[in-house]
Amino acid sequence: MLSTNNTNNLPGLNILRFQDSDLNLMGILPLLAEEFPSWGLDRLKSYIRLVLKQETNGILVAKNNSLYNVGLLIYSMQDIINKDFPINDKKEFSKCLVVENLISSSPVLEKKVYLQLTNRAVDIAENNSCEIVELPRFNSSFDLVKKKYEKKIVNSDGWRTFIKINKILTANKEL
Repeated sequence: MLSTNNTNNLPGLNILRFQDSDLNLMGILPLLAEEFPSWGLDRLKSYIRLVLKQETNGILVAKNNSLYNVGLLIYSMQDIINKDFPINDKKEFSKCLVVENLISSSPVLEKKVYLQLTNRAVDIAENNSCEIVELPRFNSSFDLVKKKYEKKIVNSDGWRTFIKINKILTANKEL
């Protein structure tokens, strides 16, 4: 079952965490099929099972008020070399929440969906003592994300974009 929604969402959009017990993958498969059009149903299901196999990985689903899935974010937590964005000079690696896939079903909703999914990813990163969130390279779909996190964005000219996490929170934002 999907977990409870975030009260910090913009009106009309709820972000829920897809749970390992959600054996009915049919709700998110159309979004994944858009991202991976050459993959068959079995390969898509295998990918979801592989993602959910690791406890530190997760899937976030954006739903509109009609409970239609309008977006998807797949993430993992990794240790990355922090030479390009030193956070702590004494540490060679930083704990990072890596956004593996970020998908929106509609170009009209894309900016809003990306912002809300990114907000939730930052919450998860904070709750798991991450120092960085790694996102795909920014394009115009990330305009709202850029505006909100502009002072925390590091290294946005490369293949990926990074948001620096300034504080570590307790589980009050936990999904």
